[in-house]
Amino acid sequence: MGTNRRGQWWERGLVALAVGFAVVLALPGVAGAAFPGSNGLIVYQSTQPSTGTDCPVQSTQQLFIAVPGSPSTPTDPDKQLDCTGAKDEDASFSPDGSEIVFASNRQVGGNSNWQLYTEAFNDDGTASDTPALVHDQATATTVDSYPSFAPASPGNQNTIIFARQSGPYSPPQLYTVNLTNPNSLAPVFPTQTGFADSQPVYDPSNGNEIAFARTNLTTGYTDIVTYNFVTHALTDLSAANGDTTTHDSKPDFAPSPDSYGDQLIVFQSDRPSPCNTTELYTMTDQAPASPAQSTISPVFQNTQSVQVCPTGGSASPVALENPVYSPDGTQIAFDQFNATQQVFTTWDDSILNTSAQSDVARMSGETDLTPNTATDEAPTWGPVEPGVSTPEAPLGILLPLSATALLGAAVVYLRQRKRPVET
Repeated sequence: MGTNRRGQWWERGLVALAVGFAVVLALPGVAGAAFPGSNGLIVYQSTQPSTGTDCPVQSTQQLFIAVPGSPSTPTDPDKQLDCTGAKDEDASFSPDGSEIVFASNRQVGGNSNWQLYTEAFNDDGTASDTPALVHDQATATTVDSYPSFAPASPGNQNTIIFARQSGPYSPPQLYTVNLTNPNSLAPVFPTQTGFADSQPVYDPSNGNEIAFARTNLTTGYTDIVTYNFVTHALTDLSAANGDTTTHDSKPDFAPSPDSYGDQLIVFQSDRPSPCNTTELYTMTDQAPASPAQSTISPVFQNTQSVQVCPTGGSASPVALENPVYSPDGTQIAFDQFNATQQVFTTWDDSILNTSAQSDVARMSGETDLTPNTATDEAPTWGPVEPGVSTPEAPLGILLPLSATALLGAAVVYLRQRKRPVET
């Protein structure tokens, strides 16, 4: 399930530990959170054939653009963001949807290690220019991955958080950097944590809080952890909900708190269930008073709160991975692992009312956005940029004119901004 990416030893499926960190925890490719707004385009990574006229016939793994609710077809394939023949993945939209940050192993200065890039969009949903390198590590052993933007107003969306592995046997740690100042690179935690920390994402409603996946290097299990930059509160939500012996990963915040004031996190987990595979769950970002009052709830369940196991038309339950909220908070995009891995969107008729005190979420209406034979995964869902109308996107996702008028000038500035590119 998922692609075997980069040989990062801490990724999904940590089944054994060995001396010198010679282990493999293989998590799938992961994309960033959705910021609040009207639902825009989805960017995902795929092994499908390249669509650009100047692209290699078959790229190893590139970024493509899908329109929610409109499955691609052989005669109308999804657009490819760019084409280098290298691998591009882990895309994450900016708060206003005008650009993405992603990881790539394209060559820079003779190095082909994984580094981070930003790329802006034209009004028609195509890439606007050559991707800008965020920070040149100047070493072939450093691996940067899982970037995610911090919440900010248009024109000020300059901070990202990401995971960095400093060497082949070093556990990844979290770093932040201001895109206009590469010298601002700094670790989130001043000293090594003793864990493998990865998949960070900001709370779109609170720039002081992040969620990330933390792997215990002794047990191999992965928990969802939150951290507050102001209070320095570090909360292991998985442990607080009574679970320390499974792999909880790929956290994603809802765009805004629910009607009870709770901020929800959706995540994937292989915790014991009738499905016997990786499924999707939600929980609040506040630890319950005791594990007996667990806030964890399966995303797919019936009105009697019984977990439902999606089958994707097969005889057995299928694995669901890489969930991300839509910008309006009413849908989730995710991977469904059938014979191949596909990107789905699912309408959720009550996700904003799901909390410890309310009814459970009821999911319905799966749409396969990428009905092909390639491996399509790690969606990221962008909000519609104020004032932008794309031929690929339905008119219903445009912001009201009042919002366009208020933010139009800031968007023009953002479009014209040029970030320094290190060489």
